[in-house]
Amino acid sequence: MMTKTFAQFQQVQNCEVGATRPAGGGDCLTNLPQVAAGTGEVRTILMVVFAVAAGIALISLMIAALNYVTAFSDQDKIVRSRRNVIYSLIGLVIALSAEAIVLTVVGRL
Repeated sequence: MMTKTFAQFQQVQNCEVGATRPAGGGDCLTNLPQVAAGTGEVRTILMVVFAVAAGIALISLMIAALNYVTAFSDQDKIVRSRRNVIYSLIGLVIALSAEAIVLTVVGRL
């Protein structure tokens, strides 16, 4: 097994950085998966992931706000609901900023 790994390492060494084919011909076998996804597919997948995260944060925010409104004079429930509203808003801000950062970075590729 060590010989196979070393042989594969040697094949990687025969390829120049950024090359898809070695100078002598053949293929650069790097043992990395070949993915045909471009920036469009990556952007779509990440938008879905961040949309789901933002949706979960919004649902959590609505539940926390409903608990806050229905707490009446129960101070413990008011404190927990207020804390949950703050955490939900933080989660929503993180999800939206992460989406903006990733879309900016992917847009520049």
